[in-house]
Amino acid sequence: MSFLIDTHIHLDALELEGKGSVLLPAARSVGISRFVIPGVRVNGWPGMLMLAENYPDVFIAPGLHPAYADQWNLTAESQLTALLHGDKVVAIGEIGLDGAVGPALGEQEKVFRSQLEIALAAKIPVLLHVRQATGRVLSILREMQIGQKIGGIWHGFSGSFQVAQDLIDLGFKLGVGPILLRDNARKLPELVKTLPGSAFVLETDYPDMAESPQSLLQVAQKVAELRDSSLEEAVRMTTQNASWLFGFKELFCE
Repeated sequence: MSFLIDTHIHLDALELEGKGSVLLPAARSVGISRFVIPGVRVNGWPGMLMLAENYPDVFIAPGLHPAYADQWNLTAESQLTALLHGDKVVAIGEIGLDGAVGPALGEQEKVFRSQLEIALAAKIPVLLHVRQATGRVLSILREMQIGQKIGGIWHGFSGSFQVAQDLIDLGFKLGVGPILLRDNARKLPELVKTLPGSAFVLETDYPDMAESPQSLLQVAQKVAELRDSSLEEAVRMTTQNASWLFGFKELFCE
């Protein structure tokens, strides 16, 4: 079995009370070999980094979630820029726009653009959080040519075929997670069936969307079922996609 990569897992979530690392052995036992933790709040960045420095298979994507865009200032900007020099940082995330929570979208957009500029300067990909702002985010990505220049992942994708195709054309991967396992899921299973395998990476968004980090294996199994392929092929495909994006060259699958 090839190795799985969870491209979006909150091992530092507040509800885990600093004990996210105890979940790693069970996750590794089902073949998960890389864990990418996205940022949420500014004060969470040091803890993320400490966790990554203590475990060789844990990596981070520091950034400011749009719900907390009001935490952005010159100090936060300099802290984020400084973090990117570390070898455990593989992306900036999760950044974007959220029309349901947080400050006004205009304020969120300023913070989003600032973080995109930092990612461009550092030449690292981005992990996108988008809710009720799809058209606006797509417009920004086109304008700044983010996908073509650095690439990234649209986290927790559940949109239409047209949006999926637009993102692929723009150079982005689609983050496929536990939404795929829902009985009422309709659009996402069809996308997994019909879009090129190069479009997808896997995620759990644990603990928000999954019961455990091991749920990533269930997502991979569902991808294999929908694409009428072996589990080995589904894992190889998604691992290669994530490895290419994050620079995990030792996990490239031939």
